[in-house]
Amino acid sequence: MNKKLLNNTLIALLLSITIFSVFKYVSSVKERYDLLNSLNQTKELAAVLANEKQGLLQDLEKEKELQKQLNQENSALKDNLRLSEEKIAKLDTDFTQAQKDIEQLASRFSILKAENKALIDKNSRLGSKVNGFSQENERLKVKLNSIAELKKAIRELKKQAYKVGVIVKQKLEAKRAMEGNRGYLIKDGRFTYPARIKIEVTPAPVKK
Repeated sequence: MNKKLLNNTLIALLLSITIFSVFKYVSSVKERYDLLNSLNQTKELAAVLANEKQGLLQDLEKEKELQKQLNQENSALKDNLRLSEEKIAKLDTDFTQAQKDIEQLASRFSILKAENKALIDKNSRLGSKVNGFSQENERLKVKLNSIAELKKAIRELKKQAYKVGVIVKQKLEAKRAMEGNRGYLIKDGRFTYPARIKIEVTPAPVKK
């Protein structure tokens, strides 16, 4: 009786141990499954985080590159701004100098205008003098022409006088030969009768 009870107790104990073992195994398997599932989820999350980290790193690199470009552009803009300010300053200086040059040119123009007026007046006076000189030149031409005509008339008169002298000489010689030179028209080879010759000079017309 006691032996049977002992066996039953041992069986119950073994059964309890077995059930507990099975329960523990099932719990362990379930826990292991849960851990594996959690581990897989963690790996997936880690992969996602790694991808996001990579994306963030790439975005960070892009941001750095963009920031670098922005810095370069900002530096270029600063340089352009500085050059623009220098150009504006130079333009202001050139504009001020141009205003001074314009004022000087205006003053010079006034002086030149006055000098031009003086030259015009002087030219007018010179023109009057030139007209006077032209008139005087015309008068001199008339005189020169008159002198030329006078010289021509004198030459003609000399020729005529020479011809008359020759004729008179011939006649006197003929008369002397006839009368014996009693009238003394020619004595010692000279005329004893004074001859008068009237010369008239008419001015030549002025050439226009």
